[in-house]
Formats: sequence, C-alpha cells, structure tokens
Amino acid sequence: MIIKGLTVRFGAFTAVDDVTLEVPEGRIVGLVGESGSGKSTLARAVSGLVPYTGEIVDGDGVQMVFQDPYASLNPRMTVGASVAEGLRRPTPADVERLLGLVSLPPQLASRYPRELSGGMRQRVAIARALGASPRLLVADEITSALDVSVQGAVLNLVRGLRAELGLSMLFISHNLAVVRYVADEIAVMREGRVVEHGPTRQVVETPAHPYTRDLLAAVPRLPAP
Repeated sequence: MIIKGLTVRFGAFTAVDDVTLEVPEGRIVGLVGESGSGKSTLARAVSGLVPYTGEIVDGDGVQMVFQDPYASLNPRMTVGASVAEGLRRPTPADVERLLGLVSLPPQLASRYPRELSGGMRQRVAIARALGASPRLLVADEITSALDVSVQGAVLNLVRGLRAELGLSMLFISHNLAVVRYVADEIAVMREGRVVEHGPTRQVVETPAHPYTRDLLAAVPRLPAP
C-alpha cells in the first residue's frame, strides 16, 4: 500500500498534512509519535473511517484493530460470532482456525468479551480482522490499554503473524521501544507530518531529526537489535 499526499482536515485544523508513506508487502511499518501527532487520524483515514484528500494506492482490503478491545467488540456477541463477522460463509472450523492463529483455544468461541482478560480480547479482535483476509492490517495502539505483563505476548503474536502469514501491517504506537521491537521500518510523525522514515536500525541508531532524538531520549536505552 502506498499513501500519497494524504491530508485530513477537521474544519480549520489540519490533523494530517500531506503524508506520503509506503507499507511494502509483508513488512511492518511502525508509525510513532506523541499524542496529537496525527498518527491515529492517519490510521483511520487509511481504514476509510475519516474523509481525506490525497491518494491511497492498493488501499482495498484494509482491516483495523483498535486500542481498546472491549470497546471494539460487541458485548452481546460471543467470541465465535465476533470472529465470524469477517468471514463470508463462516463455519465452526473457520472460527477455530482463526482463534488458533492468535493462540486461543476453540472453547473460547462460546464465551463473551466480559469473560476474557484484556489480552485475550485483543487477540479476539485481531482474529476477527484476520477473518477478512486483509491486504493490510492497521494496528492502532493495540498494546497501550493492556497490562505490561501481557504486552510482550501480544507483540510476539504480531511478529509471529507477520512471519506465518506474510502480513503487511501499519503498527501505530506512542512508544518507540514497542515500535522498534516489531517494525521493519519506522516513520516518525510530528504535528501531522512524517518527519523521519527509514529502516528500524537506522532510525534508532542514527536518528536524523531532533524530534526522533527526543523520542529516543524518553525511553530506556535500547540495546542493539
């Protein structure tokens, strides 16, 4: 997927300003920036949830996973019914396969979101998105609402899905350490613009923009990958 000159305005306020960015096939591009930088608005534009100007090439087949898994799942639907939403002709075997992809047992299909932990709910949300066989998965702050103890497991799941399925992903977070762990490339957003973009090692070890250096200084020292 290629984003060309994408701009999102809300009245006189420009939330995303002329962003050009490519998410290559089978790669994870991490989008990082502080709150208000425009990264989540860009995610919603790519997912077709807010109007924009500009162009998105190969933008069909995008699925989004949101920050709060409880809010994104219908509390009146079972896990199995939620996961089946993305399938054209769902069968119990399809639901079991999708739950297996996110390391959840098939017995959870009959349970409700309120009966699950936050980490399990986020896995269900990911399974539902995978059911639509997306060309691009947009993950917007998917670990920030989770306990620290389960964040690592979800990040490992993301890496595993990319390796197993060849997923292309736009992975969004305010936490540069999290993005660095999962992403092949990092794009840094500030005030609606991408101010730096490059391979993860390059951005982390030799940041070119002062804002990127500020983000790096705000997290514990990162060991070499």
